[in-house]
Amino acid sequence: MSVLSLQNLSVTLRGRAIFNDISLEVDPGEFVGLIGPNGAGKTTLMRSSLGLIPSTGRSSLAQLSARDRAKAVAWMPQAREIAWPIPVENLVALGAQAAGRGADQTAIEAAMARMGLAQFKGRAASRLSGGEQARALIARALAQDTPLLMADEPIAGLDPAHQISTMEVFASLANEGRSAVVSLHDLGLAARHCTRLVLLADGGIMADGTPDQVLTPDNMARAFGVSVWHQQTDSGPVFQPLEVL
Repeated sequence: MSVLSLQNLSVTLRGRAIFNDISLEVDPGEFVGLIGPNGAGKTTLMRSSLGLIPSTGRSSLAQLSARDRAKAVAWMPQAREIAWPIPVENLVALGAQAAGRGADQTAIEAAMARMGLAQFKGRAASRLSGGEQARALIARALAQDTPLLMADEPIAGLDPAHQISTMEVFASLANEGRSAVVSLHDLGLAARHCTRLVLLADGGIMADGTPDQVLTPDNMARAFGVSVWHQQTDSGPVFQPLEVL
């Protein structure tokens, strides 16, 4: 049974069609990277899937009550500044509480450990660096312990080591039978870690499949206007945009 089902989803904002008739299914065990140029509708697709903005068509998540949706999906938006001096452990605990499990200490500690935050648990979250705050908010989403995690540009602003480790966390969720849908601009990391990519461009889905199937020179030229280099190596796939066409 899919964790997300979209049928003919369309969104128009301020009189402009963002995308039309998007249909897709996300199954357990998938790590889906949502890619596309700026303005293609990646954020809008996730927000409309969650019922946060008006749309036409059908989303399995948007149809749920708020309580049931919190048990089905954890959501991490782009905005990640933490303005209040709540301890990191309490911030992460909000994820478990959102799912109606109260102070699930096991889930809270596991989420902090996964994001390398155990040493910060008593520190005021507002005193963390920008990258540390981003990791704390990912940990909050992990503590929600839902079948699906959706995150909008979760690795933006992280240093390379934490970008890689965060992508590995999402991949591990898929290996455990859960699912993740994340929007990404780093196509190299998407190629290495995602099990599936959905390329949004020109008002819809341009390509949907494995990284090898989606990150083709033709798709990259059409969607981004760039040439690329893509090679399978002993260390795994390496993908690099090269020049503007």
